[in-house]
Amino acid sequence: MYRLIETHIDINAPTRSVWDVLSDLPAWTEWNPFIPSITGVFQPGARLQMTVSPLGLKPMVFKPRVLSMREGEEITWGGSFLLVVYRGDHTMRIDPLPGDRTRFRQRERFMGPMVLFMGKMFGPTEQGYRAMNLALKRRVESSLGA
Repeated sequence: MYRLIETHIDINAPTRSVWDVLSDLPAWTEWNPFIPSITGVFQPGARLQMTVSPLGLKPMVFKPRVLSMREGEEITWGGSFLLVVYRGDHTMRIDPLPGDRTRFRQRERFMGPMVLFMGKMFGPTEQGYRAMNLALKRRVESSLGA
């Protein structure tokens, strides 16, 4: 079983500005409505701890591991439950656009038989990513006076 959520937003700022906001984990509490708490570092192998707050659902705490990171471009973290029961991998990607603009993408792959029982989570999770995207756009653009 497999489920995919993908979202994106275009930001009127250079990729470096988007990366700077995204990589400042302590500041997420100031702007991120979906993941209002995150600790750790974006380094491969590092463990993160985050609180995820999907709309209409109880906040959940996750402790994923950073699977890969390319400075200024992409971060992927993931976690699993007994490997064969459930696995989730989340990627945030920053792509340059013409005119010194940026496309920010989020992609979550949910895999394993447990996905069959997670149906109520997908809508609120996608809404959460969209809210996070918009909040990131506002934070970056306001920091530049855009």
